[in-house]
Amino acid sequence: MYWSAVLRSRTVRGMAERVTLEGFDPPKNRRHSPDGDLVDVQGWLHAPVDWTGGPRLEHAWRERHGRSRLGVGLSVANNPRRHLLLTNVPADLDFVRSELESLIAALEPDTTSDLEDAQ
Repeated sequence: MYWSAVLRSRTVRGMAERVTLEGFDPPKNRRHSPDGDLVDVQGWLHAPVDWTGGPRLEHAWRERHGRSRLGVGLSVANNPRRHLLLTNVPADLDFVRSELESLIAALEPDTTSDLEDAQ
């Protein structure tokens, strides 16, 4: 079962409905490790052209998942669709999706406190 952009997409609420995981291709390069099977996954992220959270998301992923790496592509030709690549992740794409969503949500500062400070 793969999380497909055709079937559904999920918008992370922490980014004020701005950053969306569009989907993943089927995992590749399956290999065995003591912790279970690991794979490489590529997918797509939809974010505003001016979104600068890619490097922070990569760093947060590396901090949480050690050996695993995340790479987020740049916006090309003002296209909000960005390529992402994850290496050494569990084959469970639902887990990968939920981890990415939680990290994206954590990147956006709490806008409600900004509104309260302005009053």
